[in-house]
Amino acid sequence: MPAGMHLGILTKSHAVMNPSGLNSNPSYKKLVIENIREEMAGFKTFIFAPGHKIEYQAGQFITLLDNSGLKEIRRSYSILSSPALEEPLSISVKRIDNGYFSRNLIDRAKIGDHFFTTGSAGFFRLPDNIKLYANIFFFAAGSGIVPIFSLLKTVLNSFPGISVHLIYSNQSKESTAFYDELRNWVSRFPKRFHIDFIFSSFPALSKARLNRELLLELVNIGRFDHKKSLFYVCGPDNYMRMIIFNLKEEGFPEENIRKEDFNPGNKKSVPRTPPDKNDYRVHLELRGISYDFPVKYPDSILQSAKKQKLELPYSCETGKCGSCAAICLSGKLWLSNNEVLTEMDLAKGLILTCTGHPQYGNVSLKID
Repeated sequence: MPAGMHLGILTKSHAVMNPSGLNSNPSYKKLVIENIREEMAGFKTFIFAPGHKIEYQAGQFITLLDNSGLKEIRRSYSILSSPALEEPLSISVKRIDNGYFSRNLIDRAKIGDHFFTTGSAGFFRLPDNIKLYANIFFFAAGSGIVPIFSLLKTVLNSFPGISVHLIYSNQSKESTAFYDELRNWVSRFPKRFHIDFIFSSFPALSKARLNRELLLELVNIGRFDHKKSLFYVCGPDNYMRMIIFNLKEEGFPEENIRKEDFNPGNKKSVPRTPPDKNDYRVHLELRGISYDFPVKYPDSILQSAKKQKLELPYSCETGKCGSCAAICLSGKLWLSNNEVLTEMDLAKGLILTCTGHPQYGNVSLKID
């Protein structure tokens, strides 16, 4: 979801205007800006003060909320910090000219301003069996570096047996976030960490943008055990599509390739029709409390839950970020779109409520 991208801002003045709602919802946690660091023009890091502890894993994002208008708005931003290093929770945000949330953050947010969050989410994280892998390749373009930055710090400091290779694309050195810090990491971990910076300002066009030939050259396909190599990709759609297609074509297992959508909230999925359009019921265990509600097509499970005023976790609502993931305890579901759950995730019973529809009977779900 999740890459230095999505978010909703609630400033002190907004909090005064809206004393109820977010403040009174026990499932929301308050975050206060303790420090702001400008990485470069239009790109800032926001460090939050200790308080309500937000549990998260490296590579995940947090979803923030704004109910200052008539309708609650949710946006998510990738986490820059690493829990392994016990760093204060922080996010990095790039200003988007037509982005309401990013403009508010970059132009208006001050130390002391506060937000409400539903917590962390996302599947762009290290696997539980991380120690079985020997190599990790990280591909980042622009602000797609943010979740990868968190993962890099975690792997380099916590897993000394893994070699790390970062391939990082930007317009120029001057527009490259965290350039100096990344170079320092190379000095600290010279035998384990290698970076290839790709700048579109390079005179040689073959080196100015990541392409198939350059990708295969940098990855050095024949050198690595395919089953012991992991790949993390974060950037624009075309960038990620090219990388993933070529890695799969070279025989790397699909489950070893993870992607984080650059900005899932800005895209709509193409509508698809489920095999079964009949009405069913959903039994939901939500944080220890049981609910039962109907789902009537064309509404998804999430849409149906919202009509019942249930506070389910969600962000993009298009099957791209994973904020709404739940465990299916019984029954069958059909997903109109899924760009985040792997076959392994699905085999474990994970589903997405935002694009999920019961099929051929009632279903039972659980959200912790």
